[in-house]
Amino acid sequence: MVMLRRFVLLSACVMAMASPAAASDAQMGNILHLYATSTGAVMFDTTGSIGARPACQGSNVPNRFAIDASTVAGQSMAAALMTAYSLHKRIYIVGTGACSIWGDTETVAWFMVED
Repeated sequence: MVMLRRFVLLSACVMAMASPAAASDAQMGNILHLYATSTGAVMFDTTGSIGARPACQGSNVPNRFAIDASTVAGQSMAAALMTAYSLHKRIYIVGTGACSIWGDTETVAWFMVED
């Protein structure tokens, strides 16, 4: 039993350290200003209220997120995003806490489309 408790505690510590400290989340909001670049970056704004943003997030684009549509995973996310946009569905977004796709825009970790 002691070993199990130690394992659970260790697992919780590892998960806490692996999570980015400044990752943001946006409450359900509409998708605005959807656009794509020639590098595969798909960016959009949301109307949902957003928690803490990473330091790299540009102050002139506080509600913007980015997806890398040059990858298979990013293409899947972009397709779901465009479907939600065309159906006027709201989304809930969680960011990675980094601006790895576009220098001043937080990268999307995952998002959920409202039913």
